[in-house]
Amino acid sequence: MDNPYKSYFDSLPCYLTVQDRDFRIIDANRRFRYDFGDWEGRFCYQVYKHRSEKCEICPVERAFWDGQCHRSEEQVRCNSGKEVSVLVEATPLTDANGEITRVMELSTDVTLIKRFEDQIREGRRRYRSLFEEVPCYITIQTPELRIIETNRAFREDFGDSLGCHCYKAYKHRTEACMPCPVRQTFEDGQPHSTEEVVKAPGGEPVNVLVSTAPIHDDAGNVVSVMEMSTNITEVRRLESQLTSLGLLIGSVSHGLK
Repeated sequence: MDNPYKSYFDSLPCYLTVQDRDFRIIDANRRFRYDFGDWEGRFCYQVYKHRSEKCEICPVERAFWDGQCHRSEEQVRCNSGKEVSVLVEATPLTDANGEITRVMELSTDVTLIKRFEDQIREGRRRYRSLFEEVPCYITIQTPELRIIETNRAFREDFGDSLGCHCYKAYKHRTEACMPCPVRQTFEDGQPHSTEEVVKAPGGEPVNVLVSTAPIHDDAGNVVSVMEMSTNITEVRRLESQLTSLGLLIGSVSHGLK
C-alpha cells in the first residue's frame, strides 16, 4: 500500500476535509465526495451550506486563531438536497516550524440522533401536558411520603406543596394515614386503591377515590409512587340525596298504606 494514511482518511465513516486559511477545501475523504460532489477549488461554506460567504461562527476560523480544537453543531445540505445534522470538530495542523497552515474539519452525521432527541422531547411534552391537564389530583411521592411533583389540578385546590408530606397537604395531619396506599405500593410494588376524605385549604371536605402506581428506576426498584385522587364529592352528595329521597318515598308509601 503506497499511502496507508490516505486509505484511513478515505475510509472514515464521517465527512472529513482539510482547509486553508481562506476556508478553501484542499482535500476531502470519500464519504464527503459521495454526498457533496465536486469540491476542488471551492470554499467549505459553498459546498456544505450553499452560502456565498463564510458562516458567522466558524470552528475552522477559531482553530486558526488560537491553535485549539473547536466544536460546533451545524446543519448542512448534500447534493441531493437532504439536510444533515452534523457535529463538527476542527483541529489545527502545523508545519515543521509549528505554524498552523491548515485545519482538519471532521463532521459526524448525527441526523438520526437529533431525530430521536426531537421525538423524545415531543413525547415528554405530550406526557407533561397529559400529566398537567388530567382532571384529577396527581402527586409524585418519595418513600418518606414527601411530595416532589404535582399537577395543575392539585396546585389549584391545595396550593404549592412541594416538599410537604402528603398527609399534611391533604388532611392537615402530623402523621401518616393508616393504612396508606402509597406506603403499600412502596412495600409490594403493586397498585392500590382506597377512598378518602381530604380537606382543601378552605377547610371544606373533599371525597376522593385514590389510586397509586409505582415508578421504577432502570434496575426495577420502586423509587417513587404516583398517587392519583379523583374528586367524587358530587357523586357522594348525589348518593346521599338519593338515599334521603328513597327514605322519604318509603315513608310516604308506608303512610299511604
